[in-house]
Amino acid sequence: MTTLLDRIEQRAVSAYTAVTMAQMPTRTDLLQWPMTVRAITHPADQVRRFTFAADEFRGYAGNGPDEYFGLLIPTDGRLTMPDPNEANVRRAVHAMNPVDRPELRWYTLRAVRPDLGEADVDIVLHGDAGPGTAWASRARVGDRLGFRQGTALYLPQHDGHELLVADETGAPALAAIIDQHPDKPRTIIVEVPDTDHLSPLPVDADAHIVIRGDRAPGEAVLEVLPGLQWPALGYAWICGERALATGVRRHLVSERGVHRRKVMFSSFWQLGQARV
Repeated sequence: MTTLLDRIEQRAVSAYTAVTMAQMPTRTDLLQWPMTVRAITHPADQVRRFTFAADEFRGYAGNGPDEYFGLLIPTDGRLTMPDPNEANVRRAVHAMNPVDRPELRWYTLRAVRPDLGEADVDIVLHGDAGPGTAWASRARVGDRLGFRQGTALYLPQHDGHELLVADETGAPALAAIIDQHPDKPRTIIVEVPDTDHLSPLPVDADAHIVIRGDRAPGEAVLEVLPGLQWPALGYAWICGERALATGVRRHLVSERGVHRRKVMFSSFWQLGQARV
């Protein structure tokens, strides 16, 4: 159920984004359901790919190639879902009894197979830095978690060259964009601490892989960015740590004269802070 407060918040967010960045897809039917881990694979040393199963994935129609969702992680092995009638999932989780309250973290749907009722999700491991990576490090087939619909960020309806920039957390979304829209003229840049943390990109993706090592997120890509050239941009998509996302956006708008409404940027995380 969408309340008056939710509608006011949605209008405020829409009004802000309409003048500060590129248009994004919208969704109002934010559904939720339980799902089960069907398989776990290791596409890179520090990346776990989870195949989740649920009947609700049968016939599932995504809102875009980089669709994200809320992963509800039980804190004691027993899954309790939040109120499905509360449009704001953060409020719904916060209102729960602490004994039942799951952790909420956000991830990208790397692939969905509606015919099998399955969805793949890549999670980058960072030890026990947060509940998402802590769970992913110890997860087992058969674990039950919750799925809460989100929306997508990427819009394919644009002309001209596009720029895609991501870090290790944005790489699964970037890979899904390339999979679903392989023929667009584009420049791809991915910054990672090392290749062990890189979710695999499509084999034919011509990407600039920037290794940052122990430097702060965004530093390495902002060093190489001024030396890279591309045709006039019709669209830019930038997702990753906050300093990377805002820094690349600032470079495009201030240094290269790209109109801000051609740039979609999103902070997937912020160094030293948990995102819920």
